[in-house]
Amino acid sequence: MVAQRRGNVAAIALTILTLSPALWFASPLRAGKVVTARITSYSGASEGGNLQEALDAAIHNATAQAPGADRQTVWKVTRISGLAGGLKPAKRVIVTIEAHW
Repeated sequence: MVAQRRGNVAAIALTILTLSPALWFASPLRAGKVVTARITSYSGASEGGNLQEALDAAIHNATAQAPGADRQTVWKVTRISGLAGGLKPAKRVIVTIEAHW
């Protein structure tokens, strides 16, 4: 029984010694350069109260600033606000997005 335990300990120790160099070389600190994205806010508005129109305008504003020919833009809605009512009824919607490329 003691010999079996020693055999198990030896197998575990051998496995750790075999894997530790591979784990060290695969560490994220040595994986290469880190790519960061600049996140910028863009807004779009609709004077007719159309949410889709305001979102499309915000996305269009972000895409127009994107570099390169591809102009693929990753975006997230961060704020939706608006104005309604008054003597002269207003229906303004403003959508703000955060975007990066």
